[in-house]
Amino acid sequence: MKTLYTAFKGKNNTSYQLVAAINGESLLLTNSFQGIERDIVDLCSNYDAVVMFGVDKTLVNCIRIEGCAEHNGETICSSYDIKLFAQKIIRAKIPHNISYKPTKYFCNFAYWHMLHRVPNTVFIHIPSIGRMTPDFMKILIDLFRN
Repeated sequence: MKTLYTAFKGKNNTSYQLVAAINGESLLLTNSFQGIERDIVDLCSNYDAVVMFGVDKTLVNCIRIEGCAEHNGETICSSYDIKLFAQKIIRAKIPHNISYKPTKYFCNFAYWHMLHRVPNTVFIHIPSIGRMTPDFMKILIDLFRN
């Protein structure tokens, strides 16, 4: 299965650090609305799945899986098998929750555009550097490398 991993640009951004450590095919998204849209529209390859990462500064050593995105009154839900993915996360003993309430900023905007392009996409919020232990980052790297 051909999977793309996305993160937001910035070496101090944990989504960037995670995707860089996974060593899979990746796309770094620009930190602007116009840039995000352009980055996603310009994708050249077809992917079976996309796993997107973004940072939520309120999370502490846990992740939040986003089930849908909303833009201009249109809500799109992912066709990614989130329940199956959640089982994998439970086996890895990663604290998590699943949300079907769209967020409001870059992450939601990027997710909405990617869902239009690749419906089999999931967006995962991870903690910021100050709220994630090195051990937790290693667990995430190991999970997504497999």
